[in-house]
Amino acid sequence: MAATTLERDIPAGAPLLLDTSVLLAYLDGNEPVSPLAIEIIDGFVQPGRNRASVSAVTAAEVLVRPFGAGARAVATAELLLRHFPNLLVADVTYDAAREAARIRAQTGLPMPDALILSTAMVLGIGHVVANDDRWPGAVEKVLPTIQLCHLGGYLPK
Repeated sequence: MAATTLERDIPAGAPLLLDTSVLLAYLDGNEPVSPLAIEIIDGFVQPGRNRASVSAVTAAEVLVRPFGAGARAVATAELLLRHFPNLLVADVTYDAAREAARIRAQTGLPMPDALILSTAMVLGIGHVVANDDRWPGAVEKVLPTIQLCHLGGYLPK
């Protein structure tokens, strides 16, 4: 049922911004939202149903655990970040930094979160996929053009 709902909420062809939480759930495979992250990345992004971007901030956050675990884990994470079909790592530009400052000032979100969200704004991406419980209120408050797909909301209650 969640996959059907995801297909409805994430239109085919819509570019996506993926938050760190999505990539970590995908790589871990054992989080409650991992099946949803796998559906989005392997089912939507890999075949090109939806192109996706991640912020360079997300790339840095995703690489932390692998660097602690060893070379094989780093290679797996870098394979995802650098060579996965239809997935782009977006640089943090001045425009993204400026937008992040506005987001942080208005929401109090930590700067890494604000930078990740600002990437969607700067790239003109209207669909953000995340699993951070602080994001729904913040996105609604200051990013009204963004459709947030909060993975935890797709889990059975």
